[in-house]
Amino acid sequence: MRKALVLTVMFVVAVTFLVSCKKRQDVEKDKAAVRALVESDTTHFSSGTAGDSSENSLATDDTTMGIWWRGPQTHDSAPVVDVEVVGDSARVSWHQHNYGEIYHWVKIATDTAVKWTKPLQEAVQINGVYMRDGKDTDADRGWKLKKVSLAFGESETTNTVRIDSLRIHSSLRDILITGSLDTYYWVDSLVTFTPGEQLTMTLYTNATDGYAWLHAFWGILFVRLPFEDQGDGVYTGTWNAQIIPGLRFAIFDLMTKSTLMNHDAPYDYNGWLLPYRIQTAK
Repeated sequence: MRKALVLTVMFVVAVTFLVSCKKRQDVEKDKAAVRALVESDTTHFSSGTAGDSSENSLATDDTTMGIWWRGPQTHDSAPVVDVEVVGDSARVSWHQHNYGEIYHWVKIATDTAVKWTKPLQEAVQINGVYMRDGKDTDADRGWKLKKVSLAFGESETTNTVRIDSLRIHSSLRDILITGSLDTYYWVDSLVTFTPGEQLTMTLYTNATDGYAWLHAFWGILFVRLPFEDQGDGVYTGTWNAQIIPGLRFAIFDLMTKSTLMNHDAPYDYNGWLLPYRIQTAK
């Protein structure tokens, strides 16, 4: 009987081990499937500041600082995608580094300007949530993107400025976002604005001596809107949403004044990217 008991215990241990191995293998397969989906999704998981204020954009000539823009950027050979699978839910974090330069035409006399060039290096992160809609035998093992966060970017070599929260107000809505990577939106029900809706935006930051802007697309052009400095790290701006319905992205851009106004100061930046939709009122 003792021999039978030993054999039973050994059988149970073996089965438990095999089941555990199968579960670990399934989790690794799920991670690989989700990671492949993230890497192929350049709509929700892609972020950079290159060209957001290029020379042919609108409103690049700000009378307080002259003309400035970010140039083309390079990135790591591949973004880093962290995946955590728990049951039929998977949380992902997408990370990328941007490398490039920022340019600034600075007027040094009435009829003379010089071009300053500074290196920039940024770290960007976007979070998302996938859920299994079908079976593990389905395409992509049944995983579908359900939620996505805002994108968060910051300069790496020097970073002293920080956006703490963002408020977007209109006659139709009042939105307060207090954390870019902790705020998630269902991909099929993102923040929505009506065509031409007038929006008042307020950035609450720690930058008491900074500049802030909104960057967005208008047709094929980039639009830059300078925010007004209200003091104590608060910046406000008013903007009319685009007319044509569809998926859009807006970058809220914060820098130290010295980034642009001091030739020897380093690039010092923090930015949030908000995905949203333009949709006619129902």
